Amino acid sequence: MRFQPHKNGLGPVVMALLSAAVVTNLIRVNVAWAGLAGAHHSFLGGPWELVVKMGLEGDGLRFPLTVSDESKPQKFDAVLPVMGTPIQVKLEEYVPDLMWETVGVEHPDGGIVAKLAIKGQKLRQEIWLSPADPARQSISSRIGSVAIRRFHNPDTAEVLVRELTHPKAVGFLTIWPEDSNRPFECVARTGEKTAIPGSGYEVTVLEYLPHYSIDTEAKKVVNRSKKPVNPAARVAVSDGRRTLERWLWAKFLSSPHEDEKLPFRMRYTDFNPGDDKSAYILAVASGTKAWLFLSNNKGWRAQKAVPGRFYPFADKEYAFSIERIMDRAIIRTEWKNNSERLLCPAVIATITEGGESQQAVLELNKPLHHKTKSGMLVLLYKRRPVSAGSR
Repeated sequence: MRFQPHKNGLGPVVMALLSAAVVTNLIRVNVAWAGLAGAHHSFLGGPWELVVKMGLEGDGLRFPLTVSDESKPQKFDAVLPVMGTPIQVKLEEYVPDLMWETVGVEHPDGGIVAKLAIKGQKLRQEIWLSPADPARQSISSRIGSVAIRRFHNPDTAEVLVRELTHPKAVGFLTIWPEDSNRPFECVARTGEKTAIPGSGYEVTVLEYLPHYSIDTEAKKVVNRSKKPVNPAARVAVSDGRRTLERWLWAKFLSSPHEDEKLPFRMRYTDFNPGDDKSAYILAVASGTKAWLFLSNNKGWRAQKAVPGRFYPFADKEYAFSIERIMDRAIIRTEWKNNSERLLCPAVIATITEGGESQQAVLELNKPLHHKTKSGMLVLLYKRRPVSAGSR
């Protein structure tokens, strides 16, 4: 089985495998190593090789890797079969200066995402937030914080915005009755009963804890602090004959400690800034203008968010702006080549097995572990040892 040279003559990986039984015997064909980009980059430059193996043990197969100019991106056209498996590794592209970039991408199954720009003293940074991703629901630092929350029902979003500025409001409940195509949402205030339209049920917020925890010795629920570390609300749902009580957590959808199921799905969303007097919450809903909640000594203040306008943190040298809000989108981290300089070389490959393909980014000297149906595939892009006699 032979690897063909690149159609454009750029000289990527060119070699031949001899003997399926003895897979370690390799013949290298037409290998022409490019010169180094400069003495200060000699620790990054070639000669390079790609090590491919199944599992963590053993040396694996070593494939020489050639590029015509190490400071310029170029395309590859070579496929490396992993002997004894249906897996193929296709080399797609070489980039001399890999850079990771987070972007919002349209997706039919996606939700709302927001791009923020933060500026300050020697600082300019872009941040993406998503209410559907727990890791991207907020940013927090000593200068202040910004969080994002989503209303599911755009028809009642503005009413909720007004009610959430009430001093006793601790968030809102989203309820999906079985016969409803759109969820019902109401502000969570302790001690208040709210009728759930068309269901015959009422919901009451019995208790709110900003830092829900379990005292393992006393075996009871306790609040550890005033900070919203693990916000939770205890609710009661009643139809006049039977009442069910349940804890709802802002950061978790369910708990294994609960035995009885509620008659419908419920979600609790918190609106507690804690002690942060420089906190903002961006509230969004599909098809409507976004709202921005500002925290101050008197509580919350709501106003319509203005894209492109900078909102100051407590330290006036720092501020943020809402650059873009996208609906039906997801946040994705993608690679790109940042410059034509040998600074962070990488090889872009595609791993294919059983008709399914996945992109793999191989950075120099960083092993990539890819789980396959055949086992763990390990790929390593590295410098090829050069013997003293070949120098």
